[in-house]
Amino acid sequence: MSASSKAKRKAALLADRPRLRSIGLIYAREMRDQLRDRRTLFTIVVLPMLLYPIVGMLLMQIAQFTRAHTTSVCVLGVERVAATSDEANWAGTMPPLLREADDDDATPVREASTYEFVPDVVSTDEHLRLYGYRTGELGDPKKVRDRARQWVRDGVFDCVVAIEDNFRLDVDVEVPTETIELYYNVASDPSMVARDRIERILNRWRGGWVRDRLQDAGVELSVLNPFEIEGVDIAPERTRETAFWSKILPFIMLVWAMTGAFYPAIDLVAGEKERGTLETLLCSPALRGEIVWGKLGAVMSFSVLTATLNACSMLMTSTLVFHQMGIGPGGAAMGTPPLAPMAWLLVALIPLSALFSALALAVAAMARSSKEGQYYLMPLMMLTLPLVMLPMLPGTTLGIGTSLIPVTGMFLLVRSLIEGQFWDAIAHLPIVTMVTGTCLVLATRWARRQFESESVLFGDGDQWELGAWVRHLWRDRQRAATPALGLGCGLIVLVALFFGKLAVRELPQDFSGLTKVIMLPQIGLILAPTLLMATMMTTSLKSSLRIHWPSWRVWSVVPVLALALHPLHIQLAGWVNTLYPMSPQALEAMTPFAEQISNASWLSVIFLLAIVPAVCEELTFRGFVFGGLARGSSPLRAILVTSIMFGVSHGVLQQSITASIVGVVLGWVALRTGSVLPGMLIHFTLNGMSVSMERIANLDRPVLNDIIYNGMDGAQYHPVYSAVSVAVVIACLMSLHRATRSGTGINPLDAISDRLVGSARLADPSTAT
Repeated sequence: MSASSKAKRKAALLADRPRLRSIGLIYAREMRDQLRDRRTLFTIVVLPMLLYPIVGMLLMQIAQFTRAHTTSVCVLGVERVAATSDEANWAGTMPPLLREADDDDATPVREASTYEFVPDVVSTDEHLRLYGYRTGELGDPKKVRDRARQWVRDGVFDCVVAIEDNFRLDVDVEVPTETIELYYNVASDPSMVARDRIERILNRWRGGWVRDRLQDAGVELSVLNPFEIEGVDIAPERTRETAFWSKILPFIMLVWAMTGAFYPAIDLVAGEKERGTLETLLCSPALRGEIVWGKLGAVMSFSVLTATLNACSMLMTSTLVFHQMGIGPGGAAMGTPPLAPMAWLLVALIPLSALFSALALAVAAMARSSKEGQYYLMPLMMLTLPLVMLPMLPGTTLGIGTSLIPVTGMFLLVRSLIEGQFWDAIAHLPIVTMVTGTCLVLATRWARRQFESESVLFGDGDQWELGAWVRHLWRDRQRAATPALGLGCGLIVLVALFFGKLAVRELPQDFSGLTKVIMLPQIGLILAPTLLMATMMTTSLKSSLRIHWPSWRVWSVVPVLALALHPLHIQLAGWVNTLYPMSPQALEAMTPFAEQISNASWLSVIFLLAIVPAVCEELTFRGFVFGGLARGSSPLRAILVTSIMFGVSHGVLQQSITASIVGVVLGWVALRTGSVLPGMLIHFTLNGMSVSMERIANLDRPVLNDIIYNGMDGAQYHPVYSAVSVAVVIACLMSLHRATRSGTGINPLDAISDRLVGSARLADPSTAT
């Protein structure tokens, strides 16, 4: 390269480099405009100062209503369990449950008598009003049960206790026969409370009868409770409070950081579109990258400020309220929160606020109005919330597997720092930093690309009409799928698989049932929608499914690549299972599936688990879906999106992660070769070898046994062969790269079709939708 060319290239790079002064001016402009808005100031500054004190005041007021309210209960057949006033010496083997009460208040139903439980079975906090009927007072015994149901349904009584006719307390009866029926209404909270109280009382009554019978039989009552269990919490009080806040406060801060980024991002992009000031900013000498960094800084500032003020206000208010109400870890009143450990929250707040701000800014760029921006950001919030709520689940701790999860790893890292587990946090800090940094870079690049695309900022200005859109799909059909059709097909397949798997109630017990469970989703839910869309919405089934025969150089490399890739696939699956181990319940549920595969014929297994998935899944994901997405502006995005869809379609988390990583390789092969056939062969080889490894290891073949052998965990590859396979895979990928010169993955006929359709649209403006 000549000196002049190097100078020109250096000048171009310097011209595209963002200038800090321009970024600062844009940042100051956006902050000034937002701080002039009274609604923004109220939401960020005033609302946190007022919201939590008002909520705390309401909680303290509502706490007055948490006392147990009195519930009404009716007992049918009271003479079988009640002691009357003239029966001083109860003659039954079981102590009485009820006794008549001196209460002159009106009863809910005519002729009902008031009763009360004997002191031995009821506590002072039961809060029950008890009414009863003797047998025969309600007329026909067959209609008594219907009347009891009607009483509970109408709310006359919260619960009705029916004593069976055969229930006796006579001396001759050693054990009471029949049962005691409880009528309650699950749709009524007072009825459910009354049921719980009655069940506790009846259990005490039954326990007393059991103790009396054992004592009469000469059995020591100490055998019923031979020892006491007393838990001793060795954690200091300060540590308990720190652990309490470390689980609650980061969640609150991240949610508010997310919320604080969404609405400023809407106003800074969609709001400026409505006010007509975005065009003026884009026409200024500032670069698009400088505009993005300036707006990103403003959104991030509001996100951090909102989260900090809300967390501080919530911390102060909740501490006072919890202390007043006696709420705290271990039942003790809450003291002053440890402020020094809480400073670690800034470690997570700053990068995650930047991540949420970049995502919100990128999504808001697609909206034409503030109202539309809110519609776009709500799904983004719903997709992000599971990552924030995952650390709140019991048993979720910081580890290598959780460190690789975006947002979740940072949340758990900060929680470890707050709880004083510094060595654990330091050990996982590089992984969390790498994952968070990667996500932040990708989100920022996405936001910049959105601002560099005029079609994103100002496209789709016309109103959408269903009829015109349907006519457009049929009249302007192309040889291959468009990006929208490819993405739509993938989403339809995933939704269909989701509901199809929910329809499977239980695993099949024989191989024929297993065949139906596998064939129906593969053909009916994956391949059928793809073929239908390819037939109806494209003009060439062969081009839309990318069924092209590659050159002989490709076929000389692909079989070797497929065989060498399988040991890496097995090793990758082992690593994933180590990071995210399957639950014992899932392993037990999959045991019959593995046994059926082992006992079935080899050809049937190959056809069912290798040929069918290779054909159906590759035609869908690396055929129609990839073909549509690859015609967009970013082939890399097509590879990543199809890989994620391919992984999600497997359903099981461990299989999804492994399939997503393998899908990247299959997508790259599909991109370089421009055909679905090489990926289909690789897919078939991986599945076929996976289901054949155990059978191959059991064969008495010296050469095969040097490659695959039976280990402690089943059939395994020899380590030397696995190491050699890495070099072979690298060599095959390099050879495949040289053998495919274009590397676009798009048929030239499709590109010509795109240009012709574009020219037709320019000539006929009525075709625009």
